[in-house]
Amino acid sequence: MKQQKNFRLDDATLFYIQSYRIKNHLANDTAALTQIIEDHKHRNDVPATKILVESLAKQVAEELKDSLTRIRLGSNNADRNSEVILLLLNTLLSYSSYKSLIEKDTPQLVEAKQIIKDRIANYRQRKCNRPASTSHNGDNLVLDEDLLF
Repeated sequence: MKQQKNFRLDDATLFYIQSYRIKNHLANDTAALTQIIEDHKHRNDVPATKILVESLAKQVAEELKDSLTRIRLGSNNADRNSEVILLLLNTLLSYSSYKSLIEKDTPQLVEAKQIIKDRIANYRQRKCNRPASTSHNGDNLVLDEDLLF
């Protein structure tokens, strides 16, 4: 059963109702207001938050895909290099007669750390200097093997 009620609405609300009526091709403002209320009542029926979160997660994953691939490849390369170094160091120590380890930084270690620091700085500089279009090519990630150590 329909009832008539009087409401006091501001101009912005009336404008919204009229715009909604025109946009949705409704006969009058009452039909527009009824449709707005029905839409509002049913908007929580669908788990919109879950759908929105899943959609955002997919978009973020897609945006970060290339960067994460590069990070993963770089960390895999670093892990392999670390394993090789540990194996070589273990082999050297097993054939030597050393009974203890040196706790302080030796001049060789200081120099090695500086070489690595310079190499990283050089890598960063080369990365900043190369054009963005060469860093990745669509889905095909282009890696400069000389830059990974």
